[in-house]
Amino acid sequence: MACAGITVWGGLVNAGLKAGETVALVGAGGGLGHLGCQFAHAQGLQVIGIDARDEGLDLARKSGADVVIDARIGKEKVIEEVKKVTDQKGVDSALTLSDAPGAAALACAITKIAQPPEVLVPYHELIFRDIRIHGSLISPRLKTESVRMLDFVAEHDITVRTNPFFGLKEIPRLVELAHSGKMAGKGVVIVDEDEIKNVKERIGVTG
Repeated sequence: MACAGITVWGGLVNAGLKAGETVALVGAGGGLGHLGCQFAHAQGLQVIGIDARDEGLDLARKSGADVVIDARIGKEKVIEEVKKVTDQKGVDSALTLSDAPGAAALACAITKIAQPPEVLVPYHELIFRDIRIHGSLISPRLKTESVRMLDFVAEHDITVRTNPFFGLKEIPRLVELAHSGKMAGKGVVIVDEDEIKNVKERIGVTG
């Protein structure tokens, strides 16, 4: 939560949406995306999850996305699907949580927008449709929003889907899984299993 959680939380805070409005998450089944789906759903937003992996689509659906769209059908068809479920209006805001080259452009195209090396946004999407792009690394009010986020996590039972790897020697396997596109959620390297057990005992967590 201290990294992925507050990052996507900050994006939603910056979007300034109200319950009943629509948000799209491009990269909805990743480490940030599945948390964003849960946060947005619990805030009463209509959530459209977009991903290009079977694992990501499944996780987005399980994390509260009201509509899930496979980005592999192509940009124009994704736009059509979004319009179908938004009365042809597009979403009120979109968060880009994918580093795919076309992710930010897609987010613009479906918005009424988003971390790739370059943000490639067609001129006509930015100018003719009066789109605003707000870059967000973490929440601008980190201390205050961290407390708000953790209270929200506890109240709404937000959970992190993890892929645990035990020991530093397992890092190459984690990297391999991440690059394969089959990771659903966050990769985690557990260095000290005994400390994990001790913490669970202190806070009364089983399993």
